[in-house]
Amino acid sequence: MDYLEEYEQMVVAIAAEYQRKYPMTDQQDIQQVLWIWFVSHPVKYKEWSALPQKDKDKLIAKSLRNKAITYCEREKARTVGYELLDLYYYDASVIEAFLPSIISESYEIPTKIKDLNFKFTKGESTDTNNWLVLRSDIATAYYRLSEAKQFILKTRFSTESCEWSKLGEELNTTPDGARMKVQRAVSSLIRNLGGYRPHLDEDSSVEVEDDESGE
Repeated sequence: MDYLEEYEQMVVAIAAEYQRKYPMTDQQDIQQVLWIWFVSHPVKYKEWSALPQKDKDKLIAKSLRNKAITYCEREKARTVGYELLDLYYYDASVIEAFLPSIISESYEIPTKIKDLNFKFTKGESTDTNNWLVLRSDIATAYYRLSEAKQFILKTRFSTESCEWSKLGEELNTTPDGARMKVQRAVSSLIRNLGGYRPHLDEDSSVEVEDDESGE
């Protein structure tokens, strides 16, 4: 059980972070759930222990955060009294489809939303006007971003087509740097909307991937 000492600070920090986000939960309960992850994922822990420390810590932190949000959402649903099926997670493609109309303050259904064959429903509702609700949610999250991130998204999504080379010049960076800035701004917007959909974390072998959801 080497992980007990090695990851105590990480477990405590993540539990405290999510208890602040979900005040109906207990920090000690979240910690217990996070420790259970180590017990129930011996294959992953053994495999990741062979990786460089930075990669190992990154993967474990990502899995622990996933475990924390899954537990906290269940506790919130139980406390508030709703079904988990009522939760809605915003996909980046949907957000990016809405951003041009939000930035231009247009209230027509975005063409790209139609192209995605997107169903305008949240939870069990089937009201086709729900696209306005989604737009309102995304707009609120957009205006909660810092001015710098709003500027990045405004520069990227003010026009239907925007070359990355030109965007890089506008943002004083390279084309790849511009892509990263936009990616991070969209990720921040998604976190303002409640975060990414938790993934099913099974105890199996996985590859190391770059975390593109960070600041």
